[in-house]
Amino acid sequence: MGERLRTCAIVATVAFLPPVAERSASAQNGSAPSQPPAAGQAETPWPIVLGMRAAALERSWPIVDQVVLVPDGRTYLDELSHWSESSRWPVLFEDDVYAPLFVRGFKPARVIRRASVGAMPAERGEREKLIATSAAEAIKDGSVDVIAACAARGFAPPMVILASGDDPAWTAAAALAAGRGAPIHWTSDDFGRVNDKLTASSFARLANELEKAADRTGLPWKGLGDAIDAFAICREIGWKCDPDLPDALRVNIPSGPFPTAPGQPVATLNTLGRHADGIWWAVGSGIVGSEARSAYVAMASLFAPRESAWMFHTYDAGPGWNEYDTAAAVAPLESQGLVVQSWGRDQSTLDGWRRILMGGFGSDVLFVNSHGVATQFGLASGGTATARDVPVFDRPAMVHFLHSFSLEFPANEDCVGGAFLESGAYAYFGSVYEPLLMAFVPPSLVAQRAEAMIPFAMAARQFEGPLARPWRTMSYGDPLALLASKGRIGAKRMAPPEDTAASLRDEAIYTLKGWKESRDPQALADAMRALELAGEDERVRQAWKIAVATDGRGAAAPFALGALFRARDLDGYAVAYAMTERPSRIARQMLWQLAVPRLGLISDPRVVALLARDPRGPDPSVDLIMLRSTGMRLLGSDGWRAAVDRLARETANGDLRRQIESAR
Repeated sequence: MGERLRTCAIVATVAFLPPVAERSASAQNGSAPSQPPAAGQAETPWPIVLGMRAAALERSWPIVDQVVLVPDGRTYLDELSHWSESSRWPVLFEDDVYAPLFVRGFKPARVIRRASVGAMPAERGEREKLIATSAAEAIKDGSVDVIAACAARGFAPPMVILASGDDPAWTAAAALAAGRGAPIHWTSDDFGRVNDKLTASSFARLANELEKAADRTGLPWKGLGDAIDAFAICREIGWKCDPDLPDALRVNIPSGPFPTAPGQPVATLNTLGRHADGIWWAVGSGIVGSEARSAYVAMASLFAPRESAWMFHTYDAGPGWNEYDTAAAVAPLESQGLVVQSWGRDQSTLDGWRRILMGGFGSDVLFVNSHGVATQFGLASGGTATARDVPVFDRPAMVHFLHSFSLEFPANEDCVGGAFLESGAYAYFGSVYEPLLMAFVPPSLVAQRAEAMIPFAMAARQFEGPLARPWRTMSYGDPLALLASKGRIGAKRMAPPEDTAASLRDEAIYTLKGWKESRDPQALADAMRALELAGEDERVRQAWKIAVATDGRGAAAPFALGALFRARDLDGYAVAYAMTERPSRIARQMLWQLAVPRLGLISDPRVVALLARDPRGPDPSVDLIMLRSTGMRLLGSDGWRAAVDRLARETANGDLRRQIESAR
């Protein structure tokens, strides 16, 4: 994986290691074995049962065809608590990244805003109590306890959640507690940050908290196939760890290109949920991020459609590699109704990938097999992409990224996996270190498992063989998210209620009418932002044609960028970008992703000057070197050097300044 090397020595070394088996619920709980299936009738495997439990709840709980945007945490909880047994709907924070991203994928009949109902309690214990009771109220009117609310609805909680009222990912904990019927266990202990590697003692404390969470439910949890079979860690923890494992549970690879060595990490989220002998009692995922992003992750898992999939295969043909061809996953995905596009090795080159990046990735599910390190991913024909080449999604996406190290340092700007999460991947399967190719489930088998209603986090996990031990792959997001179309699940939408709430579309139209009389530049910007939040790209572009000729163009420009990007309009995007006072990181990413595939065709020197002003990433020289030949062509050698020197003068960091100067 790390260097595209795979040898018989590695395969042989790993193959002789004994597997880690699953333990049945009855055996682990010390109870008598359950009644065996009737003759000729096979017992349904536990991950299918778990997925069916998740699907049954989704199917029984109609979705109101609306999205409600809230300004703060207290209003978020208040809106969640208004869910009832007969209806629920997506609730997101009103931000300029994740709310419009969700809306474009969900395509609701209306998007409405709520005014603030006040601030969250100042004391952590009071916040945590409010979060838990709001989730219980969402499940069953009048309830204050999640487990009791689930019992009143006639189902058992399928998972537990670990969270902290001091961590912004509490918003995901609240939504998953409400939407999955999962009790929250609160802990404010320090378990590091996502980039960290937990020590053996820190990991043991974290594992103990998780077991405490399961035990406090009073439900069976010690074996797979009982009540509690999953967990979500909705807070910061170190995603790597060096636990105190007995030799029988350690993966030992003494030779070959990727030998194991003391101190090398395993994935914390792969190692949690196991007993001392390595046997799973639950499988889980993690969620981190701002309040807005964490709420988005949870709401996307509960409500986002999964109707399309894109597949990218980059590996050379050969024994071992052929098994991971993404093309083999097309049929099982299509059989459940997904529309699938597949790019083979000849098309999955760096140039081909970058052409598809223009305008954003428009699929609900993404499979990529690749190779490389935390900051790079290899494509076909020797192409090497970086975090700059991670797609800007135009809708919520589930991502299976078959690649080494992609989540090694997810908080870093140049980490590939972290860039996927920031761009809107709400479910992600990857690795924190070199896992070896066979640690990943082949895409075809992931798709077949998903077709059987196994949750994505379990469908992508190895449960048999030597690499089913605590190892280096992990999942992000809701562990019960299903890679299945809403039609297959049977989820139903219902029309919004007939009330007085004005949709954002109606608000924008009213504001635009008022602007015609007032000519207030802020009104024009407010209308464009409302249209962007409502997913109205065509109306945004129409409004921008008006705004660009007014004094309000500077205030309106940021809200034109997304719609212009998705239209692949480089010239129009460059104009709006130049008028944007403080472009965001994602705005800069969109500019470059529109421009890079066309560098040889650009004829406007102003576009080149704009690119030279705003290179991406921690090492600006990467973009500048890529731009240099176009810059020399359109600006001349003196003009190009002047542009580089100007950026260097504005850079205080000496190392960065020298990197920039190297592009002269």
